[in-house]
Amino acid sequence: MRVHAGARWLGPRAALAGRSAAAWWGLDGFERDEVEFVVPHARRARGGVAVRITREWAKKDLLRRDDVRVTSATRTIIDLAGQGGTARELERAIDSAVRLRLTSVPTLTKRMRELAKPGRRGLPMLRALLLDSGGESVLERRFLRVIRESGLPRPLTQVTFKARSARAIRVDFLYPDHRLVVEVSGKIGHASDADRRKDARRRNDLQQRGFVVLEFTTADVMTDPAGVVATVQRSLGALVGPNRH
Repeated sequence: MRVHAGARWLGPRAALAGRSAAAWWGLDGFERDEVEFVVPHARRARGGVAVRITREWAKKDLLRRDDVRVTSATRTIIDLAGQGGTARELERAIDSAVRLRLTSVPTLTKRMRELAKPGRRGLPMLRALLLDSGGESVLERRFLRVIRESGLPRPLTQVTFKARSARAIRVDFLYPDHRLVVEVSGKIGHASDADRRKDARRRNDLQQRGFVVLEFTTADVMTDPAGVVATVQRSLGALVGPNRH
């Protein structure tokens, strides 16, 4: 209610921003208990509504959601870094925004470069966090970090295939030249036979298309990263591209 009231008071050129925008987009770890707007000119705050001034807007930085003008998820994450957001907050914001299809790592990287200037706060940390972004969970981020630190090539993330069955198949990671799929899962066992059948159909579908599928658990990634690296490395070495032999 305060958000809509603030938007009416500040006028059509104001936009919800910062932590308020992160909560408005539904990013993980942010609550709708703060109300912060940015405006292109000086305006006094009132009634629990914080106001900042910015002169760095572009049209692509501003969208509408639930009848409120708000900074895009991409711009919101960059602003959070500049406002002193912690690494953990930014990780969760990036990963949830990617999961919700509100932004992508290439989009974030491009806009960050466009806004970069000497001394701009938060960008070095954001740049480092983006190196391991692109997954949809802490476990996927950790896997990407393990791969990066090992020197192995980075896989594509969150790739969708049109399934032979009714639903499309989305995989965590893909090395397309090697037709190698990597899945990481935090599940400990499965709840039912239906889950096992679903996983088996999915795996069979991928294998029938000529993909090799590797699966790692939370314990594999968190406690045995060397084993994960060795397994991926062996698979990449054995698979020499589309015409492997």
